[in-house]
Order: sequence, then C-alpha cells, then structure tokens
Amino acid sequence: MTIGKFRIAAAAALLAGGCFVSAAAHAQDATVLFTGIDARDKSYYGYVGAIHHLSGNLTDDSFLLRADGLYGQYDYQSSAVAGGKVDGDVRSFDVLGGYQKAFESFFLRGYAGLEFEDHSLSPDNVLDSNRGSDFGVKVMGQFETALTLPYYADLIASYGSAKERYWTRLRGGYNFSGYVVGPEALATGNDESSEQRLGAFLMLTNLGQFGLTMSGGYSDTDENRGGSSAYGTLELSTTF
Repeated sequence: MTIGKFRIAAAAALLAGGCFVSAAAHAQDATVLFTGIDARDKSYYGYVGAIHHLSGNLTDDSFLLRADGLYGQYDYQSSAVAGGKVDGDVRSFDVLGGYQKAFESFFLRGYAGLEFEDHSLSPDNVLDSNRGSDFGVKVMGQFETALTLPYYADLIASYGSAKERYWTRLRGGYNFSGYVVGPEALATGNDESSEQRLGAFLMLTNLGQFGLTMSGGYSDTDENRGGSSAYGTLELSTTF
C-alpha cells in the first residue's frame, strides 16, 4: 500500500534561516524582514518572517528574536483513500530565540524555540502520520561568511520535533561585487519521507537595504510525490 508523504522542501531558505544581511545595510539596522515562494511538481508554498537583533545592529554580537510562518498546498497518490489522490494544505509557525556571534569574516547563529505544524488532508488519510496539528521544539544553526569577502559560504541545519523533521542546506559561491552565484545542495525529511535537491543560486547584493535571491535545479523525492522534478525558489528581504 502506498502512503503519501509530505515534506516542507525548501523552507525556507528561509524558514530555516537563509535570509542574508545586505552588504549595504545601514549600521543602525536591527531587523530583517523576508518573504518568498518555493515550487516543484505537486507542491508549492509561500512564507514570511522577521529576525530582530536586540543589539540594534545586524553585524554585532547579539541576542536574536525570530518568527516566521508558512502556507502551502500539495497533492500525492495513495491507495489508502478513495480515488487514490490526497490534496493537502500545510500551515506552520515558528517562534525562536537565539544568539549571533560575529567574527571578522563570518557569523555563527543559533536558535531554539517552539514550532507548530498543521496538515489538512482531503480526503483524510489516517495512515499519514503528518496529518493533524502538532506543537514541538525547534533548534537551528547557521554558519555564513561576510558579503565583503570574494567567496561566499552558507550552511544551515534545523530539526523540529513537531513532525520530527530535519532540514539542511549548503551554498557556496563567488562574490562578483553586486551578486553572488554558485551551487547549492539541500536535504530534508523525516521518518516517512525525504527529498534531496541540487541546483544553483543567484543572490543580488547591490540593492541597498533590499536583497533578492533566486535558485533552481533538480529535486528528487518519492514517486507518489512527483519523483524527479525541477524546483524553483524566490526570496525578497529588506533591513531597517
């Protein structure tokens, strides 16, 4: 019997913490706002969030407050329901506290807090353990190099107990003084499912207090979730 399995694929670049501080961000800026969209075969979602630096400066050592939310839709094939197809809506929300340690050429960030994740299925699939609402604890870590360097690297990893979901992404690129371009790799999943991505990203860093990141490439997941597919993401951020 085939059971559908859903994963939040690239959340987020952003819901996992992948917004960046613009090289032109003002010294007094203390908050990052970000929003984005992600799509691949049989699923899409959008998200919005904010990170506030209690020090009042994005580039200093600082305690952090973070909140973000996501909404998405997906479908999958399952012989456990009449008609063999399940349509799903997903909603999630995180509230995290953390700390940023600033070094001369890179930043380390760590977070911990609460998460909520809800999946509404039509028709209901009682064999899908992702169904329904759950609260849990979420932890996250990030290593990111400064955008003043010629080379760029960004590694993010998170784990949430609500659906026992892991998420990790690695980016590396070259900074062409106005944009950063390079490859990215992503893996996410839980006990029921997994997804792997391999692609490229383009980050525009010459937009003043705004930032724009685009990525796309190849995604591989369960056959009933679409199997191999192209994916694409778009994220906009601003600081103030």
